[in-house]
Amino acid sequence: MKAKKGMRALSLLIVLALVGAMIVPVVSAEEQNESIEEPTNSQAIFEIVGYTNDFQNNVLSSSKTADSLAKEYGKLNIPSRIERYDIVQFDQVAMKTDQKNSLKVTIYDKEYTMTLGRMNFENIDDGIDSYSGSIEGLDDSVAIFTFDKNLVYGTIQLQDEIIYIKPVQNKEYAMKTAMPLHIVYSSKDVKQAEKPSRIDLDVTPLPNINLSGTYQPVENTESTSSAKSWAYVYVLVATDEEFDELESNWVSAAQSYMAQAAYQYERPDIGVYLNVVKYDSDSVKMASLSGDNRKYSDPLGLFFETFTPSYLDSENADIAIYLGGNDRSGGVQGAAWGYDNYANPNTRNYCRYAWSQMVGDSSDFTYDGSYHARVYCMIHEFGHIFNANHENSGGTNQAYFWYENHIGKWTVMRSLYIGNPQNTWEYSSPSYHGDTDCNNAGAINEVKGNIAGLA
Repeated sequence: MKAKKGMRALSLLIVLALVGAMIVPVVSAEEQNESIEEPTNSQAIFEIVGYTNDFQNNVLSSSKTADSLAKEYGKLNIPSRIERYDIVQFDQVAMKTDQKNSLKVTIYDKEYTMTLGRMNFENIDDGIDSYSGSIEGLDDSVAIFTFDKNLVYGTIQLQDEIIYIKPVQNKEYAMKTAMPLHIVYSSKDVKQAEKPSRIDLDVTPLPNINLSGTYQPVENTESTSSAKSWAYVYVLVATDEEFDELESNWVSAAQSYMAQAAYQYERPDIGVYLNVVKYDSDSVKMASLSGDNRKYSDPLGLFFETFTPSYLDSENADIAIYLGGNDRSGGVQGAAWGYDNYANPNTRNYCRYAWSQMVGDSSDFTYDGSYHARVYCMIHEFGHIFNANHENSGGTNQAYFWYENHIGKWTVMRSLYIGNPQNTWEYSSPSYHGDTDCNNAGAINEVKGNIAGLA
């Protein structure tokens, strides 16, 4: 009897255990998704549906992937602070230049429609065109893309991140690769710097260059247009042999940066149309910039001597910017003599020039030559031409600081660079982020007519 009671007790325990194992809490698919903090992607974080080939996804910078690809594809130009990225290729995207384009895209494996219209900051017939628009269904999104056959440059600004798309092969290898390699990465995949890097000096000393006999300056110092009217400012973009060789195509790279600058200047509180008259690929001038050791010590002065004011006039360019492919000594990444030189007819031409470094700074590694850093430096130096100034510079044309989602952010005239999200590409303004003392947009608006009349 005792044995039978023991068997019945054991049987009851087994039954209870089985029943307990079968009772599992039911969790909906929505509840499961909400618990996933970081999505696991089966494809690149951004793709243009029908035009994108996933080459290799979820690549960690600590891996040897880039090194293993170097023999066939050349050294990949991947900024040092990017910790994770996808490698993709693109077929040529069929874009219409005279109407809106709707492209199916995926972002983190979810499909959206990206609407893009052609930007009109240049009319150079070179097959390279830039477009701006948004992602339907994603509030406050901004998409800016440049297409050059099967080269694609793009940014998608979302509420809490920016997605970047850029080619990474140099000119030599890109020309012999049927579908050049690109990387796609998020601003969240970039390692935060420990300390900021200096963008430029508060005042760039004027060079000892004699202008007499080479150019007759314009005597009128009054603005040639009202602040309410739009101004057309014509820009010449130049570079050296180093940057030409570094990029898959330096012209399409430069156009993508100009697209970002043009987008900022076409704000209604600024009212400037930046128009590129030429991406100057003159081999003699490139060689002059690359063959002089001042490319390391005084690239802005070297640029002035190589691209004289009379040369800018012959190209109908009001202003010019040099995208430098060398690491300048002294720990600064850009330079412009600025609008302060406009009032004196003998120095007025100096305010037409700017230089922006396109490669990383080997002395501090914060300025890494990334897409974000290049655009920031370029828009910053343009700002000096138009009388925008740094933080704590006095007056009403200063950079502005604010908090957004517990993150401290600066407008683009901040003199120190640490990266995204702290350094934005926008100019300060009471209409955006700014106040009466921090109004870069107002300063630009006041002098734009003068800059538009320099050529």
